[in-house]
Amino acid sequence: MPHAVLPARSHLAAAVWHWLRRWHGWLLAGLWLLVQLWCWHSHHGIQLTTDSKQYLKYAEQLAATGTFAEGHYLRYVGYPLFLSVFLKLKLGTSVIALAQIALSGLAARALYGTAWRLSGGHWVTAALAGLLFVAWPDIQHFNVFLLTESLFTSLLVLSLWLVARARTVGGAALALAVLVVTATVRPNGFVAVGAAGLAALVWLQERKPRWRNALLLLAALVCLPLAWVGLNGLLRTFTLIETYQQGIIIYGDSASNIHSAAPLQLPASTASPLWRLGFFIWHNPQYFAQLASLKLAYFMGFPKPYYSTLHCALLAFALPVLYWLAVRGLARQVVARPVRVYAATVILLQALVVMLTVEDWDVRFSAPVLSHWFLLAALGAQPLLRRLERKLVALGKREAGSF
Repeated sequence: MPHAVLPARSHLAAAVWHWLRRWHGWLLAGLWLLVQLWCWHSHHGIQLTTDSKQYLKYAEQLAATGTFAEGHYLRYVGYPLFLSVFLKLKLGTSVIALAQIALSGLAARALYGTAWRLSGGHWVTAALAGLLFVAWPDIQHFNVFLLTESLFTSLLVLSLWLVARARTVGGAALALAVLVVTATVRPNGFVAVGAAGLAALVWLQERKPRWRNALLLLAALVCLPLAWVGLNGLLRTFTLIETYQQGIIIYGDSASNIHSAAPLQLPASTASPLWRLGFFIWHNPQYFAQLASLKLAYFMGFPKPYYSTLHCALLAFALPVLYWLAVRGLARQVVARPVRVYAATVILLQALVVMLTVEDWDVRFSAPVLSHWFLLAALGAQPLLRRLERKLVALGKREAGSF
C-alpha cells in the first residue's frame, strides 16, 4: 500500500508544479489584490499622520502658487509634488492612496521582471521574489498612508528594474532620471543614486581598458567634493549631535535610549554638519559604536515596541533565512556583478543612514529596502529551487511514462 501511495503523491506534486508554472502570475496578482483589500480594511481606509498633514500643506502650496517651501521639508519635495498633481486636479486623498496602490502593483511586477531577467528566465525564482514583496505586510500597509514610504519603495524597485536592464545610452538615461526622482522623495533617497554610481564604476572597471581606470579616478575626484556639499546640505536641518547626546536609538521610544558613562566631547555648533559628525565619532568612538550597533540591530531585526510575541517570533524565524539566502545571492557569479553591487549598496547605505541618525518607531526605514533583500534572497535560493524543479519534472515524466 505505501508503494502505491508514494507514486500517486509524486504524480500529484508534479501536476501541481506544472499548474503553478502556468498560473503563478495570476495567483500573485490575486494575492496582491487581496493584500491591498486587507490593508485598506484593517486601516479603515486612508491614514493621515502628523507628517501627512505637513506633506499635504506643502502640496497645497505647490498646487496653488507653484512655489517651494524652505527648510526641512524641502528635502521631501518629490512627495509633495506627487500629491500636488492630485490636488491640482481636485482629486481626493483616497485617489492618492489608490495611485500609491497602483504604483506598488507596478513595482511588484517590476521586481518579478528583474528576478526573471537576472535568473536567466527562471520562473520559480521570479515568483519567489514577487511573492515575498506582495505578501510582506510591513511593505504593503504603507500604501494606504499619506507618507513617503509607499512612493519611495515603489521608486526604489523601479530604479532597480531600470538599472538591471540598462544596456543602451537611452536605457541608462531613463534609469538616471528615475534615480534622481527617487532621491527627491526622501532625504535618504540619495542611497539609490549613490548605489547606481558605484555600480557604474564597477561596470566601467569590468570593461578593462586603461583609459577607463583614469576615468574612474577622475569620477571619484569629482564626486567626493560634490558628495561633501550635498550631504552637508541634507544634514543642516537634522540635529544629529543632539540625538547622540540624548542617546536616542528608536525615535519616539524613550525606553530604548542609552547614556554615556563618560562625559562626551562635543564639536563647535558653528562647524559644518559633516565636520561635527566626524568630530563626535573621532572623540567618542566607544559610545558612538554602541549607538550605531544598537540602531543596526533594530534595523536588521525589525523588533518594535508594538509588535506581538507571535510577530516577533515569525520575524526571528524568517529574517535569518532571508539574510542567509541574500548573502548566497550576492555571491552568485552568474548574476551581473554591477546589479548585485547596486542592490547590496542600497541596503548598506540605508543601514549606514540609520546608524548615523536614528531608527524609527515604525519600520519606515527598514521596509523600503526589503525588496532588494528579496531579490538577492530569491537569486540565492535559485540553485535549491532548480534542484526541486528537476526532481518534480522527473517525477512527472516517470509517472507519465508508467501509464
